[in-house]
Amino acid sequence: MKNKVLKFTLLLSLSASGLLANVDSNESYAMGATSGGYVLKGLLEQKQIGISYDAEAVIKGFSDALKGELKLSDDEIAKLLNKRAENLDKIVKEKEAAILKENLKQGKAFMDKNAKNKNVKTTKSKLQYEILKSSKKGATPKQESIIIANYKASFIDGKVFDETKEAPAHLSMLNLIPGLEEGLMLMKEGDKFKFVIPPELAYGNSGMEGIPGGETIVFEIELVKVLKPGELAEAAKKIHEKELNEGIKKPH
Repeated sequence: MKNKVLKFTLLLSLSASGLLANVDSNESYAMGATSGGYVLKGLLEQKQIGISYDAEAVIKGFSDALKGELKLSDDEIAKLLNKRAENLDKIVKEKEAAILKENLKQGKAFMDKNAKNKNVKTTKSKLQYEILKSSKKGATPKQESIIIANYKASFIDGKVFDETKEAPAHLSMLNLIPGLEEGLMLMKEGDKFKFVIPPELAYGNSGMEGIPGGETIVFEIELVKVLKPGELAEAAKKIHEKELNEGIKKPH
């Protein structure tokens, strides 16, 4: 979008200076529509979080700028925009804090209820796990291991945010969230566990893209294989290529 705005600004400058001859009304309209659409998108996003705007005043300001007839000085404009930015930042932080508080509250309630399940065990770190299938044999991952696994990751409301579908995933233990790393080291090849991971062992109070802060995470994971030293190089290559070329969100 930044490049589009720069191109638009260049077109306006060239048109004003007369270097672009024969610019018809449709082209001029297209330039105005592009700029207006960009501004509208930002204003609507601000309105969603509680800061309104005067559409007529926005149009008037745009029109006056094009005519070179601004009613405010550059300093006045800067001060007003800075004030709006400060208000926006304050509101966003307040909303994020409220969401975090609610997520922590709901997560605790979920884990308290889950702990009453006789099949659920809780570790010293407060990681909860339930054995869905036990192979009772096979290798157990170490911190430096690369594994092959099937998994489904969801929020406590059941909404899935990541999962394997057509084929198991190659995962590096070093790149996993702490709760998943700890849990996998309780498993053997062929096991299937369900983990309930509190935020301090997952994505923390800050969260990450697509995952709000303070979320308690549920992982169902089947450990297919722990790779041996001779298989690690090829597996590491697959992980690197997948992250670079496909951009698939992985639990980490």
